[in-house]
Parts: sequence; C-alpha cells; structure tokens
Amino acid sequence: MVLAISVSGCALHGSTTQGDPASAPAVHVTERDFRISAPSQIQPGDVLLSVRNRGPDNHELLVVRADGPLPLRRDGSTVDEEAIEPSLAGVLEPGEPNSVRVLKVHLLPGRYKFICNMSGHYLGGMDAEFVVE
Repeated sequence: MVLAISVSGCALHGSTTQGDPASAPAVHVTERDFRISAPSQIQPGDVLLSVRNRGPDNHELLVVRADGPLPLRRDGSTVDEEAIEPSLAGVLEPGEPNSVRVLKVHLLPGRYKFICNMSGHYLGGMDAEFVVE
C-alpha cells in the first residue's frame, strides 16, 4: 500500500507525489525506534524514497529542508509542523511495523532532515540529516 500526502506551498523546496517508480532513483530509508538510517548525501531532482519501518511501533516520515534544530510545539514533545510547513518537501503518514512505504519527492540543493514526529520520537533521536548536491 502506498501512502502519500501532497504538501502545498513547497514549490521552492519540493513536492510530494505518487509516480512511476522507474522515473526516479531509489533512496532507501530505514526507521527503527529512535533512529532513522539514510544516506548522508542525495542527488537533486526527483527521488523515490523507499521507507522501511523495522521498529515495533508506527513511524511517520517528514522530509524537511533545515540546517539546524526544528521548532517544537508548546507540548515540547513534537515538532511544530505549522512552523515548518514552508520547508516540507514531503510527508508519509505513519506506517505499521514491518511495512514499506514509498514517497516520491523533488529535492533542490540544500540541507535536509528526515524526522519522525510521533510524540517524543524526534526528541528521542529519530532524525537523520542529509545534503542534496
């Protein structure tokens, strides 16, 4: 099952679309509890993210253009998604353990983060930085 959400207002940073998997290079991302494993460098352009959840809990994936800490909501346990919306390049809704989800994004050169924004996960270390160049 492929889940993708279109993110509006991010033409400068990328967009989330479903598409032909053969039309973009694949990048493998693995989510585990409190860890995201991914390449540290990705080529610009259309990229197909293959996201495997190897943790015992559900995990979501946000792709955010950022070069520093992300702002937290008042609850202190999640990232303020409204504040980062202009920087979002893509979002995958939570996936169940042992699932693989696919997300096609368009990435422009810059610094990005993969994060899981389930309560406490980002603060627990569920993020991975990467550079698009």
